[in-house]
Amino acid sequence: MKITGYKLKETIKRAEMVRDTVASHFNGSLHKFEGDEKDGPQDVVQKFRKADLALAKVQTIQAQYNLAVEVEVLGEKMTLMEAVKRVGGAGRVEKMWRSASGEKRDRYSYRDDDITRDKDQIRAQPTINKSQALELAQEAAKLAGALRAAIADGNSVAVELDVSLPDF
Repeated sequence: MKITGYKLKETIKRAEMVRDTVASHFNGSLHKFEGDEKDGPQDVVQKFRKADLALAKVQTIQAQYNLAVEVEVLGEKMTLMEAVKRVGGAGRVEKMWRSASGEKRDRYSYRDDDITRDKDQIRAQPTINKSQALELAQEAAKLAGALRAAIADGNSVAVELDVSLPDF
């Protein structure tokens, strides 16, 4: 079967919706009035297990797909799986440098060094200046953006896998 990452992502979303909806019925199945027509807790759990198993199978297919697709990020070749695993850390590094390049404060906040007037008091000195932090933030943003773009491109590749997707 030819499959793309986008098709897998949509199938996973549907599988999660089915599983979560079935799970939400469990507490309501623990009690019923005479004459109520609804599934008992055993039936709900059985449906949940079926939906959870289907989700696990689709996620396994997604892992196979992510290992089969190769992408290029700033001249470095890697599997789509590696790009997916690296993008989160790259985004966090970008955020760290961005926050170091310009602290956002509202008018009600203060730092410890804002509330002292003693000129003889020893204060910690910055280890990096704002412009250096900005340059590092831009460099980190370039990597994070390249990873995101490679993931988007990789997800559009159609790959032939010997699998069948569950129907939801």
